Amino acid sequence: ELVRAGPDPLSLVKIVEDVVLLNRQSVDKRGVPCLRPGVTLVNEMQAPVPMIEGDAFRITQLFFNLIANALKFTHQGSVTVSCVPDNIERKVTVYVKDTGIGVAPENLERIFQPFDQEDHSEQRAYEGLGLGLAVCREVVRRHGGKLTVRSKKGHGTTFRVQLPYKMRSQDDVLEADDGKVCDSGESD
Repeated sequence: ELVRAGPDPLSLVKIVEDVVLLNRQSVDKRGVPCLRPGVTLVNEMQAPVPMIEGDAFRITQLFFNLIANALKFTHQGSVTVSCVPDNIERKVTVYVKDTGIGVAPENLERIFQPFDQEDHSEQRAYEGLGLGLAVCREVVRRHGGKLTVRSKKGHGTTFRVQLPYKMRSQDDVLEADDGKVCDSGESD
């Protein structure tokens, strides 16, 4: 099962802090650091951010995947993680923003499909199975949240993760799923 039945009390600040540290120290299959020279990984998440309910393992996996992807596709500039709690709506929104290569508008929905990637060529420059974003989307959905993306080819990408403070029942999650996940960023 993707999400455990019993939710854990989670500190997103601590989870993101740990994930950022792990990504700073990670290397790819060839032993090359995932954090390239010329790229800065910035964690702007600071307390106070309310505790939320969730599956600690899956939420950690979610943010690891999003930050690792941002680093993979950013050759110069930065990857920044920030958040905005909303005590009225009782949810927290976490942003993972990069200055990387961006995603073409016609591929924004496709990047969330299992085993799919934007680049299908034989000489593909980036490793991976194309499962990371599909897993992220499902983890967020099962927690009763939303994962959306804004991107413009050549100008970077921003993933927006909205998670409720309190997990909803799986029946409520299935009813509330509207499926909208992308925005080409053309209005920027």
